[in-house]
Amino acid sequence: MQRSSKARKFSRRKPWWKKHIKKLLLILALLGYLYYLLFGSYGFINITRLKRKEVLLRKEKRVLLEERMALTDSLSMIKQDTFLLEKFAREKLGMMKPGDTIILEIER
Repeated sequence: MQRSSKARKFSRRKPWWKKHIKKLLLILALLGYLYYLLFGSYGFINITRLKRKEVLLRKEKRVLLEERMALTDSLSMIKQDTFLLEKFAREKLGMMKPGDTIILEIER
């Protein structure tokens, strides 16, 4: 008769995870929240990556603005000085005046 009572007790035992379901759900929720904090769209990793990208873009913007200012200055100088405009046209564009002598260099 003892065997039957032990068998009933054994069959009535809950699995270990059913005893601790609330703790497991809490841990799962905390892990999900931690994952969201680290890897979500507003997560720590994404924000630091975006901040690094922002710094690089600001540096690139500064370089481009300096280049733009230099080009604007050189353009205003070329517009004001006709000699500089003529020199630029001759050197860069290969233009010439009527009566100029052309000298060609032949490389071997």
